Amino acid sequence: MKNYKLAVTTLLVLLVVSAAGSLLSIAYGSLLGLSRQNRLNRFAAFTLQEKEFQKLNEQYQDWKKLPEELRRFRRDFIISMDDFAVFRRDLNSCLADNHFHAANITFQFGGRQNKIRKVNIGFVLQGTYRDLKKFIFDMERKTKMHFFTRIELNGAAEMVNGNFSMEAYIGE
Repeated sequence: MKNYKLAVTTLLVLLVVSAAGSLLSIAYGSLLGLSRQNRLNRFAAFTLQEKEFQKLNEQYQDWKKLPEELRRFRRDFIISMDDFAVFRRDLNSCLADNHFHAANITFQFGGRQNKIRKVNIGFVLQGTYRDLKKFIFDMERKTKMHFFTRIELNGAAEMVNGNFSMEAYIGE
């Protein structure tokens, strides 16, 4: 009977050891799963941080280009008072070249902000649609910055009335 007790005790010990091993194996697997999930979460956070850094870097590169673009903008588009006098002469010559006479050209100078002054220019023209269209294209080809802010055309088949508003920016 002693052999049976010894065999039963051995089997019970083996059962307890195997149960403990199984429990340790399950616990280890759970820890590995948690560790893996933790690594995946950290990797996802890192990937998100990397994408945000790339966006921030792109914005930084754009900001680095900004001073040069502002200098180019001022050089190419903002006119001086001398250039404004040339613009007025160009406007008059462009009107004359297209057979227009604008008697009431108005210039309204706005307030100065950051050494730049906005000038609103308004006038009314009457002529054929083709001549008005040619005038608009001629003015748009000028090198410095002045825009048409409003163009209103109305009239009959032969004669068209055009109400024009332009703006220019003068740098001081």
